Amino acid sequence: MINIKEINAKNSKSCYELDLKSIKHWNQNQWKNELEKDYVTAIGIYLNNSILGVCVFHKIYDEAEIRYLSVHPSYKRRGLGKKLIYKIFKECKNENIKRIFLEVSIKNKQALSFYDYLGFKTICIRKKYYKDGSDALLKEKKC
Repeated sequence: MINIKEINAKNSKSCYELDLKSIKHWNQNQWKNELEKDYVTAIGIYLNNSILGVCVFHKIYDEAEIRYLSVHPSYKRRGLGKKLIYKIFKECKNENIKRIFLEVSIKNKQALSFYDYLGFKTICIRKKYYKDGSDALLKEKKC
């Protein structure tokens, strides 16, 4: 059975293991540190007790920034990312968040398509932002 629940630093190891299989964004220590911050909310999507996807976002005043969103490669294109992001939209609405930001590599066509579908608009380009020299797009969605 699929369920979505808030996660914390106790889940850092499983988040790190998922991250290793997907986008390789943070090491285990970075996961623990991120999930311990007061202004961070992390949501996990589970099948039984196995984590299939994670979304981490920062809430600061009336804005939020999605810092991490990933689904296990074997479970992509099954609507799990959409379930996570809709949960975040609902939480942001409940907390009177006015805008949600994120950044994404211009090379990540699948993510760009996903965020465009969800109504995110590009507001800025960060030239040569990533280690590989690719640009980052700063995207925004008004709530």
